[in-house]
Amino acid sequence: MSRPRSLAGSPVVVIADWDADGATSAAMIYYAQRYKGVYPLRGSHDVALYPSGPRGFPDALARAVEGKRCPEALVVLDIPLADTVYSALKRFLGSCSGARLVYIDHHYATLHESSKLYELTEEALVGHKPTAVLTYSLLQSMGLRKLTPRLQAFMRAVGVLEKDRRPVRGEDKLVRLAASISKATTVLRDEELWRRLVLWLASPLPAETPFDMKVVERVLEVAKRSDAEIEEKAKMLAFEARRVGYIKFVDARGKWSGRGASALASKLYKILRQPVAVLVERDDGVRLLIVRSRGESAYRLAVGLLREGLAENIGGHSSLAVARLADGVDLGRLLDALRRLSLRA
Repeated sequence: MSRPRSLAGSPVVVIADWDADGATSAAMIYYAQRYKGVYPLRGSHDVALYPSGPRGFPDALARAVEGKRCPEALVVLDIPLADTVYSALKRFLGSCSGARLVYIDHHYATLHESSKLYELTEEALVGHKPTAVLTYSLLQSMGLRKLTPRLQAFMRAVGVLEKDRRPVRGEDKLVRLAASISKATTVLRDEELWRRLVLWLASPLPAETPFDMKVVERVLEVAKRSDAEIEEKAKMLAFEARRVGYIKFVDARGKWSGRGASALASKLYKILRQPVAVLVERDDGVRLLIVRSRGESAYRLAVGLLREGLAENIGGHSSLAVARLADGVDLGRLLDALRRLSLRA
């Protein structure tokens, strides 16, 4: 059996989602650790930042510890506890048994698998609020009473984007910027851009301190181009939508395989003005069903697929659920289940 690697002098490692919620949460941890020295360790410590989603998590974690000593603390933010994530964390804790694992998330996949998460760590915080809000609640309990004005503003904007709260007067511009950042970082997958964003959000310098305007312009341009591409595809696919119970079903396999399937489902929901279920197939052959609705019916429908054995796991939120379909589920069986479940949701 191999001996655990040394923990001495290693930094805190933060792995967070690419979007605005993940970036803002990562900035909160960076601010709390680097500038305030309150969490997850006492005193000021270096913090290594890595963006990732559930698919890329094992690789991100491997790169974070490759050729280095184990970190004293690993903080995972806004990433659903998919099987790939859970397995990677078990391996990490096996070789870095002295490391602290902090896990904060609000995705339903994590809520559903919370018992497995609590077996890995007692420092887990899951709930229905955006991850940035959950992170702030934890930091408050650790004695950090106040964020920088910039972080506070972005946390409020994330709350609007995640449907946790309504915008108030004067927030529109910031909410649009946060939305553009989410789209651009998710599409670009540019790690350096993401890190620069997190460091800017975490900076204790005055709120007026500008972000690099060239970067802002690039972010906005990418978001605009991505949004236009998704809207054009959604308009084309809307003509192919067919009613299945109380939901409109769109088979987008072979027509959409890149990132942004959730945004595509949201666009179709807006165009069709009723709940939608969009079937896509990733480049690795995995089939995903994205359900978009008002309220919690999307999540209830996805849970129904999971209980009937048609889905292996689910993610997303109450009004936008993502179900990874089990192997061997044919289209007829899926449509029959959607018809029945939509009538109950």
